[in-house]
Amino acid sequence: MQSWEGQPELARHVSSYFPREKVISALNDSKIGVVICDRQMRYKALNKSVAEIHNVPIEAHLGHRFHEIIGSMADKVIPLWENVFATGQPSPNLEVTGRLPKRSEAGHWIENLFPLKDDRGRVAQVGCFVIEIPSSSVSESLRPADKSKSDAGRPYLSPDRIPVAPLSRREQDVVRLVAEGRSNKEISSALAISVRTVETYRARLMLKLGASSVAQLVHYAIRNHIITI
Repeated sequence: MQSWEGQPELARHVSSYFPREKVISALNDSKIGVVICDRQMRYKALNKSVAEIHNVPIEAHLGHRFHEIIGSMADKVIPLWENVFATGQPSPNLEVTGRLPKRSEAGHWIENLFPLKDDRGRVAQVGCFVIEIPSSSVSESLRPADKSKSDAGRPYLSPDRIPVAPLSRREQDVVRLVAEGRSNKEISSALAISVRTVETYRARLMLKLGASSVAQLVHYAIRNHIITI
């Protein structure tokens, strides 16, 4: 299992919030980022995926405030985190778009925020699971919700309106790997099928689920527990 860079508090917090076997190993092996902050919006713990998203080493995050690491992006995300501190309630499936200081292009992420409470039931820290969506796959997901049609002439479906359809085991495997950010080649290797077959599965899934972007497939995978974050 990949090391948590000397941060046992991250493993302790996450495993207590999601008491599932090998949860830390699963998070390390996936491309899901995990970060925890305190009420002063200082980084208390994070995994390698978050460091890679920010293009900043793990050690350079710890103890520093959001603005010091993600610049003006902090103005977008801090209100989301403050809401969880104030309400004590999780905030799932939040879409965030912006440009990070150490990256040349804008990015798009889905964040799931959750409270971490102390022994008295007070929110002491807030944690976040974050998935980055490839920029080439989000144009449709960023279309305003009041748009009635997509460029292809299909009714626009917001992520919360993607219809639930029964998927085969292999289709679920493909959705899971796509949601984890795997390329067609990586999925081909993982499932021992050809790249062309992967492409066929992806096209079929987009049609079957009424999804117009990878971001919507990720939402479907989260809501239907195909991936756990």
